[in-house]
Amino acid sequence: MENNKYWLHRISHEWDAAYKFLSEGWLTIGWSSLYDSGIDKVKDVKEFEKIMTEHNYNIYRSRWSLWNFLNFGYNDYVVVPLFNRKFSVYRIKGQALPITELPNFDSFKSENNDIISHDSNGLLYRPESSENVDLGFMIEVEPIKTQLSRNEYADGKLTARMKIRQTNADISDLAESINKIINADTPINLYASLIDTLAEKLLDIIKTQLNPDKFELLVKWYFNKIGATNTYRPAKNSSDKYDGADADIVAEFEPLKIIFYVQAKLHDGRTSQWAVEQISKYKNQHEFAAGDYFIIPWVISTADSFSNEAVVMAQNNNVRLIGGIEFAQMLIDSGITDINKAFE
Repeated sequence: MENNKYWLHRISHEWDAAYKFLSEGWLTIGWSSLYDSGIDKVKDVKEFEKIMTEHNYNIYRSRWSLWNFLNFGYNDYVVVPLFNRKFSVYRIKGQALPITELPNFDSFKSENNDIISHDSNGLLYRPESSENVDLGFMIEVEPIKTQLSRNEYADGKLTARMKIRQTNADISDLAESINKIINADTPINLYASLIDTLAEKLLDIIKTQLNPDKFELLVKWYFNKIGATNTYRPAKNSSDKYDGADADIVAEFEPLKIIFYVQAKLHDGRTSQWAVEQISKYKNQHEFAAGDYFIIPWVISTADSFSNEAVVMAQNNNVRLIGGIEFAQMLIDSGITDINKAFE
């Protein structure tokens, strides 16, 4: 492993199709408009920039995510962060290719239950809506460790790196951390092995025993528990909310000069971009009145996942998305012996 590179590659764009392909051994990225540009064969950065300029992408910072992807090497390792604080490790088994070179496949259902097919050029689209699926390039991967808990297997350095916002990055400086994961037969510690099981049980109780109003009270209680100096739930029909803006909980931390605006969603399935729109608009409408406080917008959901549109919008608006398992873990970490006080 000493001569291999180590990468991080985040799946967010077209996630529902991308996860399906990953389960079949193909890691993907967007840029479908470049599928026939020959960019996958380019090894010189100046030639890469030339093609990007010709396609009017020279000003996009995200173009370097494609450059990294095209330079994933045979037998390199790639860490892929997943939902609910899990991740997988894969070994690269080939070179990046246009998505049109995928082996022939029948139409299939994505993770989001949308039908995915390919047109006469081999590009992907959703027949029911006629929308294109912007996955332009793929690379064959072999699973090494899958669906690992970050709590159980990732050390502090790797956990921090998995929070970066860009699509991918060279993380070869963390080779030692990743090699330990690859060679590990058991989780790192007893606490971590317990908390995932406890979190799943707690989330199930939340989803089956609480209604939306009580879920908001639980989120409010969490912020009180971790030291908020003031928490409240803005009135649903408040006159200072307009154009769909909304926050269910506001939590102030006076010593830190930080305010959290939170949308709380209690449901199954997936959370749509509407939650991100609501909290983003609320932040935009209220941040001036917050004075010298720093505003942090969150969406906390008990759903299984967030829609692709929600993930992209959250990245563009600096909104943190917190899934049900992660929130349950946060509750456990805060201490739940007096959790019933949330509903008093």
